[in-house]
Amino acid sequence: MAREPGAPRRRYPHPRSILCYSRLVHELHEDGTVSGSMPILGDHLDVGGRVRMGAITPLADLLAGLLGARAAHPDWTATLDFKLHLDHLPHEGRIHGTCRPLRVGNNTVLSENRLVDDEGRPVGVAHVTFSRLPRRDDTPQTPPPKVGRTELTHAEEETRLPPDQYYGIRLDPLEAAFELDHHERIYNSFGSIQGGAMGALLDRVATLCGERVLQVPTRTVDLHFSYLAPATTGPFRAQAQPLRVEDTGVLSTVELIDLGRDGRQCAVGTARAVPIHHVVG
Repeated sequence: MAREPGAPRRRYPHPRSILCYSRLVHELHEDGTVSGSMPILGDHLDVGGRVRMGAITPLADLLAGLLGARAAHPDWTATLDFKLHLDHLPHEGRIHGTCRPLRVGNNTVLSENRLVDDEGRPVGVAHVTFSRLPRRDDTPQTPPPKVGRTELTHAEEETRLPPDQYYGIRLDPLEAAFELDHHERIYNSFGSIQGGAMGALLDRVATLCGERVLQVPTRTVDLHFSYLAPATTGPFRAQAQPLRVEDTGVLSTVELIDLGRDGRQCAVGTARAVPIHHVVG
């Protein structure tokens, strides 16, 4: 399943992509906003029976990415910063997002995505910042994202798997860390770890850190990270260190490094994991 260096990639997103596996639906509107939704499936739930942050990050990243591409066209964009803060955590139905531009400048594009459940109850909010990269004369010009609705559910979807098995996570027995190989489930059209998958991996290592410190099941409710470099080679190592420990949760630093590129740091940030019994669903 690992991608060979330089190997051709299928059209993106392909049936094994995290976007199709998440059964995402998105719609680009004439006013430049983007909406979308995802079903809450059994493997999206944590041990407390509520949706995991890592199940939501692909939806938040996809909607922001479409908005950024539309707003900056014909320029290109690169994600700089991703924030997701959760409140109410549903256990069934769908999660719906509405993403709008907060700023479209010469250098950056900032988006806001409000997430709600089927009843309109707030689930959380995401803010994603993109760097705007002016298109050069030698850069291929692509059409802007099309207005309309797209459903990424695919008939060739894989069998549902527990998250650690899906991502191929190998837990470190001693530290709040794990490793995984690069594979087509998680890479994007450029061969780097897809943004939503990156968020899911950092959510997982933050939860692991909280559980190792507090010795109880935890879930991530706040995540903020910055992209430093493309994660293209692997194997990768995600690791977390506690920064502040309280009865109500653990704030940790989180990072993902590319071991195949001499330990290059690809993403760094902070996350807050809380004991599951302290979260009101």
